[in-house]
Amino acid sequence: MIRRLRILIAVVVSCWLLAGGAIFAAESAAVVSVADFAGRESFTGGIQEAIDSLPAEGGVVVIPPGRYVLRRSVALRPHVTLRGSGSTTVLTRGKEAVTKLREPAKKGDPAIAVESAEGFRAGDEVFLRDNQLGGWHSVHAVVAAVEPGRIVLEEPLWTCHEEGVFRPEQHARLTNYFPMIRGNRFHWDKPLEDVSVTDLVLDGNMEQNPSLVTDFTIAAVHFANVHDGQVRNVTVRGSVGDGIGVQRGRDVRVEGCLAEGCRVHGFHPGTSLRGAVFANNVGRHNGGDGLYFCADVLGIVVTGNLLHDNRHNGIGGLGDQPGGDRFNVVSSNVCRNNGQHGIYANGGGNNLIVGNVCLDNSQAKPGAYSGIALQNATHCTVTGNHCSCDAEKPTQKHGIEEIGRADENTLTGNQCHANARAGIRTAGPSTQVVGNVGEVERERR
Repeated sequence: MIRRLRILIAVVVSCWLLAGGAIFAAESAAVVSVADFAGRESFTGGIQEAIDSLPAEGGVVVIPPGRYVLRRSVALRPHVTLRGSGSTTVLTRGKEAVTKLREPAKKGDPAIAVESAEGFRAGDEVFLRDNQLGGWHSVHAVVAAVEPGRIVLEEPLWTCHEEGVFRPEQHARLTNYFPMIRGNRFHWDKPLEDVSVTDLVLDGNMEQNPSLVTDFTIAAVHFANVHDGQVRNVTVRGSVGDGIGVQRGRDVRVEGCLAEGCRVHGFHPGTSLRGAVFANNVGRHNGGDGLYFCADVLGIVVTGNLLHDNRHNGIGGLGDQPGGDRFNVVSSNVCRNNGQHGIYANGGGNNLIVGNVCLDNSQAKPGAYSGIALQNATHCTVTGNHCSCDAEKPTQKHGIEEIGRADENTLTGNQCHANARAGIRTAGPSTQVVGNVGEVERERR
């Protein structure tokens, strides 16, 4: 008995020590305030300096209430949390500078010949793309000096494109655009571990940034090859690109965020992303999709989101190409009053679309787009969805529609009534349609 009591006491003491150690470790994590770096010459309102002041093991940067004007990206480091004070912490950008090129700019050039250098300043981050070279081929650089008709760069112009020539005839444009917060710049960079962005507002200042130059690499939050990252309770208004983009990486969580009025998509999982969660977000009034899947996205969960009044789809790009996005779960989302489809799967396969509400979509062209559209998608399970109309006149073409080479899908238990045409239209001869409510129309081949 005494021996058992001693063992029990030893276990309790050990647990207490371990718990105390964990508490001590949590309390000893470095915490710095951006207020301590205020008043200094900074291109990020002191935020980058606060991040850079943390020890190698990381810590927390607290951004007090205020309006912080950025002239370049806030770059995260491993094991760093960037924490605002809610709606009172606003990061924004200044007035845009944009110009055409006077002559081609090529990889290795120390400067860019421009039609006008007005508005550009030394220290600004700039973005270069043309109609041929964009995305991962675009250029992100920092201005070293501004001369008449010439922007000198801190480092020679670099792009991963083999030729790497940006041409005036391809409408090359240089702007002072950049991602407001980034975790890595490119998807091939070394994985960035354990970063968080929480409780703040990113305001793209669209009134002073009206140019239509845009790209997914200038999303307000741009995570490239981030592992175990989190974006939580972040509001993005009027981004010059996407709202929150997560490219490649794994196990990233985007939760409780709002993306509205962005030039392109509200939320953008893409480029071989693995195992992410987009949950309980709102995407509205964006110029593209509320949430847009891109290439080779596998095993992510998109759930509980409200996606309405976007110019294109509520959820779009699921599939991206034959064999593209696979084994993703799209569940319990409300896609309402969007310009095109409620949910659009354009290729890929083995995706699960379950328990969503797709209501009064196809606002851009009534009768042209469906609640859920499977175009060239295969082996998908579409079950328990409600695709219908709440307005006086139906706008959605079908509740659920297969298009093109879509086949071998399973459509079960869906409520598809009060659409402009049949509730369900199938194209694939091997698609299974069981237990749905709504007229079923089969395409003849």
